[in-house]
Amino acid sequence: MPDLFNYGAEMAPGYAGMIAETQFKDAASRRVETAAGIGYGLAATRGTGADQVRLGGTQFVGISVADHAHGDRYDQGDVGAFLRKGAIWVTASTAVTAGQAVTFTAATGVIGNALAVTIPDAVFETSGAAGDLVRVYLG
Repeated sequence: MPDLFNYGAEMAPGYAGMIAETQFKDAASRRVETAAGIGYGLAATRGTGADQVRLGGTQFVGISVADHAHGDRYDQGDVGAFLRKGAIWVTASTAVTAGQAVTFTAATGVIGNALAVTIPDAVFETSGAAGDLVRVYLG
């Protein structure tokens, strides 16, 4: 019989783009401009239109939130959710340490340590090697 009265302090790790906590969060709905689409758990930047996002810029909008209704990514023209505040799981592109600033590569949106663009008020909440699932907090 399952234990209905005891549970951990946090949810188990999930997958890139999964919301990591049930606390307050803020996500923006934006239309994807990038021709190849945007995968989950990637940093998206401001597109050419006010309601658009893309890979390849430097004005951070949010991290793409997984939505299985769209398969493994948001395709060009899809409206997706992009987390601006809260905790989310991402795949680290480099080794990261809890407490470090979160950065990303503009061309690909991959997230790691000491990359080209810093996300304001964002820190890694967990540590991991390149390729590991880690938690990012956007403040």
